[in-house]
Amino acid sequence: MKFFKPCLVCNSPGNGLHFGIEACRGCTSFFRRTIVQDKTYGCNGDESCEIGNIYIAMAQKCRKCRFSKCLEAGMRSEAVQKHRDSYGSRKDLVVAPSSSSRLKFPVPYTLLEPIRNNYTHLECVRQVVHLEDGDSVFLKRTPKRHTFKDTNKLMHKEFEIVTDWILNSFQQLSDFPSDQKDILLRHFYMQFFILEGGFIACKKGRNDVWFLPNGDYIDCQNLSTFYTDPNNPQPIASENSAMMFKGSCTGCRRMVTCPMLREQIDQFEFLALAALLLFETGLDGQSKECADTCRKVRSTVQRELLQYYDSTRESNEYPIRMGSLLSILPSLQRATYKMLDDMELIHLLNNSPEGDSFYKLFSDQRCH
Repeated sequence: MKFFKPCLVCNSPGNGLHFGIEACRGCTSFFRRTIVQDKTYGCNGDESCEIGNIYIAMAQKCRKCRFSKCLEAGMRSEAVQKHRDSYGSRKDLVVAPSSSSRLKFPVPYTLLEPIRNNYTHLECVRQVVHLEDGDSVFLKRTPKRHTFKDTNKLMHKEFEIVTDWILNSFQQLSDFPSDQKDILLRHFYMQFFILEGGFIACKKGRNDVWFLPNGDYIDCQNLSTFYTDPNNPQPIASENSAMMFKGSCTGCRRMVTCPMLREQIDQFEFLALAALLLFETGLDGQSKECADTCRKVRSTVQRELLQYYDSTRESNEYPIRMGSLLSILPSLQRATYKMLDDMELIHLLNNSPEGDSFYKLFSDQRCH
């Protein structure tokens, strides 16, 4: 077993040479963040705070004195790559020659990089796809309150453009046989629909409404408006429907949106969760080859998430942060199953051909 010398900054167990000195991972990450983000700190004392006492939690130690100690110990700021990605270094990549005639693109620096870039494009595509009569792409549209028929039409469109976004973001998925892609995408979409609503709530800072990807919303405080169809009287009054299906909306908010708001999930974390949802294993009909690839992708996503936390958070914070983030996934699955139950009941009560194809697309997810 290889033993490292103590960190010259804080006396914790070292992790090898970093920026010119023997240092632990925590001090290495702290020094890198300070240089890359050009941070400045203030001292609460006389700028001679104790940094090397291992019995004092690092979170309680003075950051200004810690940075000064890094410099005094010999850490070199010029050794920090300022333009390095926060979640991994960029190196020249060479694509191996292939006998295939298919056009090859350079391999992305990280697995999550394409989905981040393409998500911005997805948001732009939505502004055009969801335009209604009289709307202009150059003018900001006023959000409107949705009924269940509005949302049904929206989800039809969204499934197509989200599928296109995913296929353009993950080469691994594009290379799967059609039946395997279909299994993963159908399992993914409803959960992503709920997850993205939570992420939009984080950006808006509120959860009294369910935000939809086109900018509209479902009024959670007045659900009877969601189950209203003025053109076609429903077999159940809208007020009764709201009472019957309130649990689905409440469950999504309680199990998904509220935890996301509490943790203030950022875009990188949201997209990492989306990738973990997409590359699920243990699904009905999933081939061994597909499951093996999914396991590898999930491991890579979690590793990149750790690298992201390593460069953006204190070392004693990110294990708890990652645990809180991943705990959202089983709650999301339960919320999705509840929504699917309600979709089935609405389908049976209304027997509407308009929503029939969309219902059938997702009706077997609970068997997965």
